[in-house]
Amino acid sequence: MNSQTNIKIVLISITVLALVSIGFKIKPVLENYDDFKAQQVYKVNYNYFFKSGDKNTTVKTFIPNSNSRQQISKYNNKSDSTLLFSKKGLASNKKVIWRTKAVNTYHSINYEFIFQGKEKRFTLPQQFDNASEKHQYYLHATENIQAKDAKITQLANRLTKRAKNDSQMIKSIFDYVAEIPSAPIITLTDALTAIEQNRASCNGKSRLFVALCRNLGYPARIKGGIILENTNKRTSHVWAEVLINEHWVPFDALNNHFAYIPANYLEIYEGDEFLITHTPGIQFDYTYEVESINHIPFLKLNSEEIRQLSSISLWRLVEKRIIPENALNLLLLLPIGGLLVAFLRNVVGVKTFGVFLPVLIAFSLLHTGFISGMIMFVCLILLVGLISYPFDRIGLLYTPKLVISLSIMVGLMIIATMIGIRFNVTWLTTLTFFPTIILTIAAERFSRATIEDGHKLAIEKLGQTLLATIICYGFLSWSALPALLIIFPECLLLIISLAMLLGRYIGIRWVEYYRFAPLFNQPKKIQL
Repeated sequence: MNSQTNIKIVLISITVLALVSIGFKIKPVLENYDDFKAQQVYKVNYNYFFKSGDKNTTVKTFIPNSNSRQQISKYNNKSDSTLLFSKKGLASNKKVIWRTKAVNTYHSINYEFIFQGKEKRFTLPQQFDNASEKHQYYLHATENIQAKDAKITQLANRLTKRAKNDSQMIKSIFDYVAEIPSAPIITLTDALTAIEQNRASCNGKSRLFVALCRNLGYPARIKGGIILENTNKRTSHVWAEVLINEHWVPFDALNNHFAYIPANYLEIYEGDEFLITHTPGIQFDYTYEVESINHIPFLKLNSEEIRQLSSISLWRLVEKRIIPENALNLLLLLPIGGLLVAFLRNVVGVKTFGVFLPVLIAFSLLHTGFISGMIMFVCLILLVGLISYPFDRIGLLYTPKLVISLSIMVGLMIIATMIGIRFNVTWLTTLTFFPTIILTIAAERFSRATIEDGHKLAIEKLGQTLLATIICYGFLSWSALPALLIIFPECLLLIISLAMLLGRYIGIRWVEYYRFAPLFNQPKKIQL
């Protein structure tokens, strides 16, 4: 039996083994496909503790409902049996109520549910449609949202006098409210007090923003909920929503979220309400217990059900946090990216700085953002080349020169990050430790190529490396890919099979068809 036959047997065996293993799991995965595709999942517990008074005692709280950006499931009331439990309210503002007739007795309430959320961004049109009659209520002044007060009118006119359209008006008043110094004020702050004190927490800023919007004729309201984090907390949160072309658009002036709501914002109620109300005069305490849940974005299955899909799975590594999720994603994506770069090098004919460097750069772009990351990458790499030029003239050796160049580059990264923090330029603050290492390695490769091959060839190779990076980024940015590899690690066997086939390729590279096209197009001579 020759070597080629052995290779074919190994290839077929590996491929069949991988496909059979994948086949056993593909049916339950397809049956439990979830098109909601949550970005974050949490288990939330309302924990309330109180001592009933000398008469009937009541505790009320709002609970969330599902909508286009959040899914709520598995409601579970685990309160003590002496409490009478009931629900009431509309779909948007639903309340749960606990009552007891027992006097001077200690009670505990535990109400839990599962939250699945995803972020939502809006692009504002320049001009807004007029609000319909049914939304006129959201233009009225209230006790704490003094939309018709002379001070609110004066401020609204001053902020928007240079605005040319509706979008600019909203941006002007949002920027003003966002710049008001934040303060952890736990008492109620109305719109006028926020102006007078020039400091406010989320409730004061939201009421002021809503008052300014209503004064200018834009229907607006308060939205209440909790910012979910993997911890126990006592603070709820409120933000604002503005009706723009029949869509309620979120604005959080405290956290500077303009027409955007993050994935971990739990929406619970609408309107200027209190999340918890209870019989006055009783002893009452509370906490929100929030636990982050690992999940597969496109599956309805919980952790235990995912674990039961197959013993051949990497889910336990994620569930037990044995390997950080980002590190595991990188490990799983490296072979796929490497195969893609190998195809570009061996079949297409693209020249790159190594096999895995384009993959690592693409992975770092997932952290920095594609456009800003590419700009920073190209500028820093070219800067290293420019910096090394004067050191060449004075005859420094390669290694000390490289250390100097990279030290300057790291210093510039730190300065850029500080500028980003100072002036709130988000993309300048994305140079985290991992992307910095990747950029440093790329700069070293470019510097070496400049010395060995000259500036022209080094820049050509850099351009082809960027091309490979863009292709890798387009493939690796598919958000479901790491989750698929966690469920189906057998795909690594398929990658090995494809790499073995690629390793046997001895044909002409695609770019050579272009380079030697004149030769291929010459008419063949007929020999007589």
